[in-house]
Amino acid sequence: MRTGFSTTVHIRVPPEQVFWFLADPATAPVIDPAVVSYTPDGGAMGLGVQNQMRLRVLGVPIKLTSVTTAWEPGEQMEFRSVTPSRPTVGLANHRFERCGEGTDYTWSMEFTRTGFGGRLAAAVGAVMFERNAKAQQQRVRVVLEAIASSTVPRLQCD
Repeated sequence: MRTGFSTTVHIRVPPEQVFWFLADPATAPVIDPAVVSYTPDGGAMGLGVQNQMRLRVLGVPIKLTSVTTAWEPGEQMEFRSVTPSRPTVGLANHRFERCGEGTDYTWSMEFTRTGFGGRLAAAVGAVMFERNAKAQQQRVRVVLEAIASSTVPRLQCD
């Protein structure tokens, strides 16, 4: 069973702009309607910072904590889930590579089983998060390219 994914989108703005847009916790609900709140401990994201997330998925409230395991402005950010820690943990990597006048933004994620039912949970998580990642990447692209061209974006809901 597949336990991870990697998806890339091209965005016609520089890598630094994509990075800092995603590094702003206020953008989380803009690009993902399931996000109720995203709060880094201390108020700012960075290496070693724990991030508190509240989601609502299919009407079910979910609380998650992740820790930032890589932080290279304009290049990459990486997060490892801390809680819940069973039946899986996830490692999400976001890479920003200059490509022409824009950025190839790649979101990769791998789930590791940590308890009973983890194999199935990892496989389901990989499928669900990949679908969500692709939708988020398109929202990021639409918003940032609209800002760059000074037009009002039209977001599509899935």
